[in-house]
Amino acid sequence: MGFTRVWRQFCILVMKVFYRQYEVVGLAHLRTDNSVLLCANHVNALADVVVLQAISPRPIHPLTRSGLFKNPLLWPILKLIQAVPVYRRQDNCVDAVKNQDSFARCYELFDKKEVLLIFPEGQSHSDSSLRPLKTGAARLVLGASDASRQVPVVLPIGLSFSNKGRFRSTVFVKIGEPIATDQFLPGGGEDAVKHLTEAIYRGLDDVTLNLDSHEELDFIKSLERFFALRHGKYRQRSLELRFRAFKKLAQAEKKLNQHYPEKIFRIKRQLHNFERMCRNWDIRDYHLTLNYKPTLVTWFILRSMGILLIVLPLGLWGVINSFIPFVLTRCLATQFAKGVDQYDTAKMVIGLFLFTLFWGVQTAYVAGLFSEKLALLYVLGLIPATAAAIMLRNERRRILENIRVFFLFIRKRKLRSYLKARRQELEQELAHLIRIIKQKSNKD
Repeated sequence: MGFTRVWRQFCILVMKVFYRQYEVVGLAHLRTDNSVLLCANHVNALADVVVLQAISPRPIHPLTRSGLFKNPLLWPILKLIQAVPVYRRQDNCVDAVKNQDSFARCYELFDKKEVLLIFPEGQSHSDSSLRPLKTGAARLVLGASDASRQVPVVLPIGLSFSNKGRFRSTVFVKIGEPIATDQFLPGGGEDAVKHLTEAIYRGLDDVTLNLDSHEELDFIKSLERFFALRHGKYRQRSLELRFRAFKKLAQAEKKLNQHYPEKIFRIKRQLHNFERMCRNWDIRDYHLTLNYKPTLVTWFILRSMGILLIVLPLGLWGVINSFIPFVLTRCLATQFAKGVDQYDTAKMVIGLFLFTLFWGVQTAYVAGLFSEKLALLYVLGLIPATAAAIMLRNERRRILENIRVFFLFIRKRKLRSYLKARRQELEQELAHLIRIIKQKSNKD
């Protein structure tokens, strides 16, 4: 139990360091005394497990590919968190018959009212949509019922990462309504397995974007970003509100594509051309919404000076102490990750090792050169200095970008007016499409 608490705190620390923002919706569904089977989409390898354990108030026991238990770094952790091995037929030299023992272990955990985590898609991926689900989750639930064991509450859980592999990106976790399993119990046979798997798929579809292609996902993100800056005002949205907007826009896009494909094609082309013009000048949408009044310019100068005087010294100290492990982590993660869905995991594992190594060596050097007290102060200063370095990295880019665009608009006064006019045309076209969707919905 002690390790479980340590493991969860470790996962929380990793998530807070690696992700700039995270939100959870539906956490109340996990606050139950019953056993739970979490069914999650699998888009970010082992990082999915870290994120889910960080947001869960209860210990999670993941069903894990048996091959990971052979990893010398992972198997001790998997044993301590009571992960359950899964033996897949497609893996070489694997005896799938051993899954009977794994199922029996799952039933024991269900009887103890524990939380298990399964990824019904079977493997991590970077597709824009859900992959066909394996039947393992359904067989676990039905098997528990047939064996007169504790039947778990089945919860679909969706993970949405804004930019996998990018340090300080965002992650949104949505826990859906419990899936009704009573109608499939007891002893429904293969038909029950099929129908329960379909019900789990519908639950996952509700908590994920599940779009047909990456092109469609990019278009939906562009639309959401465009609407967030509508009428010249940036609306600060929570990740939940953004997710809802994505879902609504995706549904609207599909309806329009069915009935008015030429309109969708035209708006995609217009939006693409507008974004291309902004990229050519390295201008972001929000720059067009800024009103360069004296108060705004004064606030920008004062804020920049505050960062320069307060954050810069501490941030530079953080850069000096963390630059080498940071760069090495980024380079090695690119080499070891086999796909985009493994970048976050690779960076977490490699970064944990390298930062611990480098900081440990530096601390030992300070202790040997000066004193243990100074070494302790050195260690305590590493975390705030690194946090300041991260902040400085982001703020430096933003400050330089805003200064460059400010003088660009001074030199090319017509450019801002031209881009704003193009944006207004797009707003009018999108408003027209919204009216069409509403009229179509009312008729239906």
